[in-house]
Amino acid sequence: MIRKRITAVLVTVCMVLGGCGNTSEEEEATAFTVNGEAVSLREWNFYVRMNQMQWEKEGLETWGDDMWSQAAGEEEGTTRADRLKEEVQETICQIHLACQYAKEYGVSLDEAKQREVRERAGSFMDAYHEALLDYAGADEAFVYEKLSERELSLLVEEAAVADYEPVILEEEVHREGICYVLISTTGLRDSEGNLLPFTEEEVKERTKLAEEVCRAARESGKLKETAEANGLTPIEASMGRSNEGDGHEPRMLDAARELAVGEISDPVWTEEGWFLVQHMNDYDEVGTDYWREKLTKQAKTAEYERIYEEWKAAAEIVTYPEVMDQVEVKIVLKELL
Repeated sequence: MIRKRITAVLVTVCMVLGGCGNTSEEEEATAFTVNGEAVSLREWNFYVRMNQMQWEKEGLETWGDDMWSQAAGEEEGTTRADRLKEEVQETICQIHLACQYAKEYGVSLDEAKQREVRERAGSFMDAYHEALLDYAGADEAFVYEKLSERELSLLVEEAAVADYEPVILEEEVHREGICYVLISTTGLRDSEGNLLPFTEEEVKERTKLAEEVCRAARESGKLKETAEANGLTPIEASMGRSNEGDGHEPRMLDAARELAVGEISDPVWTEEGWFLVQHMNDYDEVGTDYWREKLTKQAKTAEYERIYEEWKAAAEIVTYPEVMDQVEVKIVLKELL
């Protein structure tokens, strides 16, 4: 997804850079062009190394030091290094293409946004060791330029779908209020985050607790207060007509939909433990508004992706493999720094 790619790049910009130095040759050599606009070797290296560092941060422990030579998914002959470069090129193309439509949509960075981006660029340069910045080929002017391009591309994205009003059906966003509590039977985590499993006897006690809380809650008609009185943490949430994209425990949601307003479920068994849920009301305004906004944003993102794909299909993108191949992704960057 385009939005995900851009977000990944932004996160990485704000975290760490890596590269192969800032030379005049890098600035002049062209890795590829987008409608005649040159993407320099320096920019290509800059984005590849940023994303390489992010990928390594997230996956090095799992994949190991040979992660870049490993196959990427089921596609034969494609390594993880190949996939990284594919995604980076797509990101760069998206940013440059969007910026090329800035005048058409009448958007630009105002003085306030320019100051904000300049401050971010300065903060970035102050945050890292000079040796790392030199290796990355990152000076403040260059970082400011790349951040500015990205900000402008986001403004274009907003303008491109500003007048787009997706059709969101009420049944898609209608939410009903629930309150639930989980009585875990898996264990507790220590200060370092390690799970300490419950013993068989403790699991039996937790199961008995779920039954007792259920009985007491039904007598009072108030799951939230009963849970709190037993040292548990109730969660007030909402449910829709299906579990798709909801994020809550599916079995708990299924049980909640079977309840009349005010009713409390039997304990619901899951891999995490016992859930108890109460159907609080048949219309949750906050939840409904949240889902309407969420689905609207998703629809606008999808519409922009459609627009971008049209731009890309009409664009002339010329690559120079002999230049792009100069940026090699073979070994993890920890061995270079």
